[in-house]
Amino acid sequence: MRSFSALLTFSFLLWLASAPLAWGDAAKGAEYFQNPEQGNCQSCHYPDSRRLAGPGLKGVTQRHSEEWLEMFFKDPQKTWKSDHPETLELKERVRKTRVPVTVCRKQNIAAENYQNLMDYLKSLQD
Repeated sequence: MRSFSALLTFSFLLWLASAPLAWGDAAKGAEYFQNPEQGNCQSCHYPDSRRLAGPGLKGVTQRHSEEWLEMFFKDPQKTWKSDHPETLELKERVRKTRVPVTVCRKQNIAAENYQNLMDYLKSLQD
């Protein structure tokens, strides 16, 4: 019985060590947001409510689901053209239907950078 318990504990710890991280680092996400060689998000977005070329990002994770944000990060133009309910609501809210001209292009954001960026955006709550 004792060896079974030890084996179970060892198996759990092994599984825990091999599990992917489900959380990011908001500070690293802020660096990604500001870095012109990586995200360069700050060239069009403020991290508060002010509008630059694109909308301010304060509260963006309250306005949109993580699923939709991931879809938008991967391909903004395709997302804008989609019939996804969040896209349709956004078009109505901003009163735009044409695809916005954007420097955001398809991005292959590494999983770690994506999670860091999401944690940073979650820190920008209203």
